[in-house]
Amino acid sequence: MALAIVVMAAVLCAGAHAVPRHRNKAPTRPRNQVAVVRSKYDDVEATLRYYRIPHDLLFYRDLENPERVAAYRSLFVPSGVDNLLEEGLDVYANNFRFKSVTLKPDFYEVDRDKVALTVRRFIKNGGSAYFSGYSFDYLQRAFNMFEYFENFPYMGLSSHVEADVRNDLSRFSLKRRMGLVYDHPGWIGLRSVRNAEVIASGSFDTARGIRSGPLAFLARRGSGEMLYTSYDSSAPGEFRRFGIYRIAGARLMEDLEDMAAKWGQGVTGRIINAVHGGEYAATHRLDLAAGTNYIYFHSDREYFQIDLLDRGLSLIESRDIFDRDQTFVVDSGREDHCYIRLYPSTNDRFGIYAVVSASGRRTVPYRYHFLAALGVIAAAGAGYFMYRHFVSTGYRGRWRG
Repeated sequence: MALAIVVMAAVLCAGAHAVPRHRNKAPTRPRNQVAVVRSKYDDVEATLRYYRIPHDLLFYRDLENPERVAAYRSLFVPSGVDNLLEEGLDVYANNFRFKSVTLKPDFYEVDRDKVALTVRRFIKNGGSAYFSGYSFDYLQRAFNMFEYFENFPYMGLSSHVEADVRNDLSRFSLKRRMGLVYDHPGWIGLRSVRNAEVIASGSFDTARGIRSGPLAFLARRGSGEMLYTSYDSSAPGEFRRFGIYRIAGARLMEDLEDMAAKWGQGVTGRIINAVHGGEYAATHRLDLAAGTNYIYFHSDREYFQIDLLDRGLSLIESRDIFDRDQTFVVDSGREDHCYIRLYPSTNDRFGIYAVVSASGRRTVPYRYHFLAALGVIAAAGAGYFMYRHFVSTGYRGRWRG
């Protein structure tokens, strides 16, 4: 009996600590939880400044140091973070005549394999990371997840692409299609990606004709999540906004996911966003499963009036309370969807919020861990019984000749 109690306590303790996803930890953390690597194409840093998201700026060589990167919760590795050749050159000129071009004495070439190992470790240990355009190479080295047309990644030509958007990107934007302008040739045209959730795909021009494939995807490895998009334009829009907030606000989303996991619920949608200056409200679509659905909301800073609307935009419930954590219950007789509309209750803006929808009733917290504990106890009891009656005492009987 004592053995069973000890085993049950150990399993329950392990289960309670296993529900939240593992977070990156470091002995000392920087003031900001978001880091962006300096790049020459996709100017994520400018977007983070406009969205008023506190962040630190890293240099390409910092990616060789896993401990340096592990100090952050979210990491942006935009297109064009490689060694800038012009920064490693000493140019000597007399008026308009070049005399010599040499490498600087302190020129240092970053080891791309070390960068890939840092990326792999960061994501698998619970970090959230954004990659765009030519930074695909680090994901390929880290996880070997891409397939290309003709085994050549740089297939895309300058063109306007009509993207089919789905899942969380569609819920976020309320759209099924988006127009994306690829303004340079040689962008990364993917044929497919392994073990990932494609959130945007489309047909595009290449030197070998029209091809179709993923334009953006989400993927989880270990305890972390990554977002990659071949669209490396800094132009504002919902496509870019979704990616920036998805990674920068990952910690808020995970807290709500942990709440759903506590009750053994299946997550049906994840939204992270903020209401910007000059905006009146934000609206998103949430999927409903047949039965009981829970909608979890958390705001990092602001208070919101929250309206839930059905598919016909009729009001289900409205709340205007000063609480940054709220839970809504919606019963649905079929698979359906509803809308959540958020109005800031003050003049404050740019505070990040997260919404997670989940299906299933809340009965016993951590019930799956409890059932697993009972299974372990039963197995331990059976093993103890076998040991006492057949192993420790040996087989007993009378020989009959």
